[in-house]
Amino acid sequence: MLREDYETKFTTLNQPFEIGTPNKNGRLRLREIDIKSLKTDQLYPHRQVIRFNSTFVEVMDSWEFIRGRATALALPMWAALFFAISMFLFAIYSLYFKQVYWSIAIISCLTIGLVYLVYSNYKMAKYDLFGYTHYPIRFNQKTQKVYAFSPQQQKMIELNWRDLRFSAVKEGDDIELRASLVNADNIVEEEIIFPFLAPRYQPELVDQHLAFFKAYMQGGDLKRIDAAIPEFFDIYNRKETFKESFERVYMVNDIVERVQQKRPKERYMLSVSLNIIFWLPTLFLRRLGLLFSKIPEWPTHIEKECRIERNDTYDSTNKQRHLAPLKFSWAQILVIFLSGLILFSLAIVFFIGLAYLSWNYR
Repeated sequence: MLREDYETKFTTLNQPFEIGTPNKNGRLRLREIDIKSLKTDQLYPHRQVIRFNSTFVEVMDSWEFIRGRATALALPMWAALFFAISMFLFAIYSLYFKQVYWSIAIISCLTIGLVYLVYSNYKMAKYDLFGYTHYPIRFNQKTQKVYAFSPQQQKMIELNWRDLRFSAVKEGDDIELRASLVNADNIVEEEIIFPFLAPRYQPELVDQHLAFFKAYMQGGDLKRIDAAIPEFFDIYNRKETFKESFERVYMVNDIVERVQQKRPKERYMLSVSLNIIFWLPTLFLRRLGLLFSKIPEWPTHIEKECRIERNDTYDSTNKQRHLAPLKFSWAQILVIFLSGLILFSLAIVFFIGLAYLSWNYR
């Protein structure tokens, strides 16, 4: 469930719940948000809602923003390992060990080392490449429980809404919302990261994001809450399409669309163009992960607790609520294409130059 489950082990779990002081892993809680005194008329679910009804609301988790990064690290490592081992075996066999028994001994030792290295990289990427297509969070209004997947801990998290403490946590140049279960010794026992990242210059969006869940869990006007949802990213029991993958990856990399609930009239092409060297590979890796990942299934007892009423007016199942299609002008397409061509060419030249220098100065 945690963002760090996929990239690093730097979590706030088992750490003191402290404000304004970085913990030993460098995580900084900027402020605690008192849910009781939270006052805002703005509800900001962003574009993260999967399902909505009178019983529960289900949303994405923060993992969506970093999907593909662990795989991006693992795949080159696997390729480099196989190449290096193959070349080393060839060199040893050609130059020194033409006897069969020496070759077998060396190959056996290197095979064991290779298997270990491949497995260690697999552990890093398995939740990204061989895990679930997404890791949803579900808020049950009737039971007042919050359910979430925790792949790193290999368990489901079930927390009581009233037991949670909320805080805004610094995440690079952004701010994320976290819900923490804190024990009597002020130590975080469990934690959930909400799906939206607010830019540092708009910290009020964190409060508005929490206000959406507060309104729902505390019996707010469902009509008003439903109206605040701009679209349903309904991937319950299915894998997202290529079009959906493209729009989600693009959303993360367009700094305007990333923080708006509606499709902006003007696109900030600079961020999209400069980030193309990152978001095009991310799109490929996201699709690759979807190919090998399985659709998450909630345990039977949770589905039983989240049973939807037959004639629920607000049941979003099979409702088509989407933003306007993502469209580009020919000029924008040309800018993206040229930016990609230039940046990828520079990257290729850099790596060829690096390989050349390494070969000549070995």
